[in-house]
Amino acid sequence: MRLSTLLSALVLFCLVPSALAANVLRFCYEDKQLRPYYFGDNNQIPAERPGASIEHLQLLTDLMPELELQLERLPWKRCLAKLASGEVDAIIGSYAKEREKIGRFPFNHQKKPDPIRAFAEHQTCLVTRSDAKWSWDGSKFVGIDQVVIARPLGYAPLQSPAKQKIVMHYTQSGTMDLDLLERGRVNAITTLCRIAGENAVTPYIQDRELKVLMPPLYSNTGYLIFSHQFYNQHSAIAEQLWQLLAQNRGQAIYHSYLDLMFRLAPATTKTPPSDK
Repeated sequence: MRLSTLLSALVLFCLVPSALAANVLRFCYEDKQLRPYYFGDNNQIPAERPGASIEHLQLLTDLMPELELQLERLPWKRCLAKLASGEVDAIIGSYAKEREKIGRFPFNHQKKPDPIRAFAEHQTCLVTRSDAKWSWDGSKFVGIDQVVIARPLGYAPLQSPAKQKIVMHYTQSGTMDLDLLERGRVNAITTLCRIAGENAVTPYIQDRELKVLMPPLYSNTGYLIFSHQFYNQHSAIAEQLWQLLAQNRGQAIYHSYLDLMFRLAPATTKTPPSDK
């Protein structure tokens, strides 16, 4: 009896450390809505439809059973500060030389950020009516002096190299954007048109008599940035996540969110524009 008790205790002793040994990845992201990447405002994490970036990250960490993902929402500057201090382990952000001081990027052999292992590489295009008389050549608008663009509240700020005047018309949903465009109330709307080099225009746009203007208006590359503290302690985990990103760009997730956004009914409460 004593021997069986001892054996049971030894088995339990061997099992418990493996459970306790699970590594935690504390991920911080902005507490303001930034569709399609993050849904919802304040520090609450939606149980459903948290955003394409969050679902993409959850997908990757689910492939690593030894890793537990913990999410935290804070003002963006606080996320950056907590990454620098090691209070959180990772964020998603664009590359800037000064950010090398606060976090670790996936660098290639040329010691530059590696786009192959980027978290997201997206391109945004303008969409207009098929009978529009103006065009976009990649640096300027042709045949029009001022472009009115409808864009939902909560989207990232619009970037453009064009020198002509751009007037933003903020709406409550992608459905409202399309309605304004089809009625000729605005000149254009925006949509993600390429994800990781692949076409990403939602059928909701393609099925209408609308045209996507090429080349894209702008590109955005986001990286999974680890704190130096986390990378120094868990470099193998960080490298594995970066390698998983090279293999799984989450296109299906982003496609589903794009389609969702154009089908969502107008929001009942107003959401302020993101300042990120």
